[in-house]
Amino acid sequence: MVIGEGFGKKLLIQVVFWLHLPIVVLWFGLFLVPQSIWAGVVSFHFWYIVTILLVQLLWGLTFYSTIKRVDIICPVTTLMQWMRGYSRRSEKNYGHSFIAEFCNMFGFRVHYGGVNVALLITLGLIVVRYFFWSW
Repeated sequence: MVIGEGFGKKLLIQVVFWLHLPIVVLWFGLFLVPQSIWAGVVSFHFWYIVTILLVQLLWGLTFYSTIKRVDIICPVTTLMQWMRGYSRRSEKNYGHSFIAEFCNMFGFRVHYGGVNVALLITLGLIVVRYFFWSW
């Protein structure tokens, strides 16, 4: 099934694109919420990230026969790229990053690999924060 061209398709792609924003804002924004305001923020942040990564890992496993490696792939990005006309086998589908595209929209050149490094660093910080500062 292919979504027809036109305003409706472009609008739907934009809606799916912007669905990423609250996910990313929470990922990074929860670092700014002090425990004095929300006592459970560290625990929530940790389990939020674990859930997102687990969903992306499980989705990424469905790509294993295509890309021949285990990778985390966002199902929302896959949907968005499919709506743009890229097949599941296209690297523009599984090798795409909302954060990189979003930053590039505002003139900040960011590569997919750089986004992955930033996400791994924040994941490390979230894990350390959970195991050493949430108790």
